[in-house]
Amino acid sequence: MKRQAAVLAILAMVVMVAPVWGGDDVQALKVYYDKAITEEIGCCQKMSSTLQSSSSPNLRLKGHREASKAIFLQAHKEELIERMAAAGIPPKEHQVDRFLNAQFCCNCYASWVVKTALGK
Repeated sequence: MKRQAAVLAILAMVVMVAPVWGGDDVQALKVYYDKAITEEIGCCQKMSSTLQSSSSPNLRLKGHREASKAIFLQAHKEELIERMAAAGIPPKEHQVDRFLNAQFCCNCYASWVVKTALGK
């Protein structure tokens, strides 16, 4: 009985102190994610403007996709930051890019491809 009470007391202390330990880390991650998304939006917009003026239809199509991705990231920025924090995405550029690409692909790009295919 004494052992259980000691374990419960220690567990209660850990639960009470855990938010204090992790609060700064979570906030720093969110700032990192925000900056990464902002940079990705800038890259998408730059690539979009470059590719949409191309004479190649495939490159123009990629330019339109980049523009769609920039719009998606702007519209869902806060939600994406919360999802990355909840998923525990490490603050590594390739991990964040992979997550953002997967979210765009699953949510936006798939419906965009269907609309494009039906329009032809």
